[in-house]
Parts: sequence; C-alpha cells; structure tokens
Amino acid sequence: MLDHDQIDTFARDEVLSAWADAIAAVSPHLPGGRPMPADRIGLARRVAQRLGCTTGRVFEVVGAEHG
Repeated sequence: MLDHDQIDTFARDEVLSAWADAIAAVSPHLPGGRPMPADRIGLARRVAQRLGCTTGRVFEVVGAEHG
C-alpha cells in the first residue's frame, strides 16, 4: 500500500508530465516559444481539468519546478 508521500510524489509527477505535454503542444504557436502569464493560466486550467485537481495545485507544483 502506498503511503502519503508516495501518493503526493506520484501526483506531482503526473502534474509535471501533463504540464510538459501542454507546453510542448502549444509552444510552437507562442511568441518566443514560451508561455506568457495569461497563457500559463489557460494551460493550468486545462491540466487541472484533465487530472481532476485544482489550478492552485497545478501552479503549486509547476511554480516550484518551472517558476
């Protein structure tokens, strides 16, 4: 059985993976290939909807890794 830390690590990895997929999908269409703050909000909403979590959780994880 997984403990709380293992579950949290798995969830964090899933968010990072989904974020990377979302960035890869849109980066060719973004000026400079990097998302602006408004783009990040939309991407976070899509990732949160896909994974069934909150946008706050997405920003918490992504901000720690890519902020």
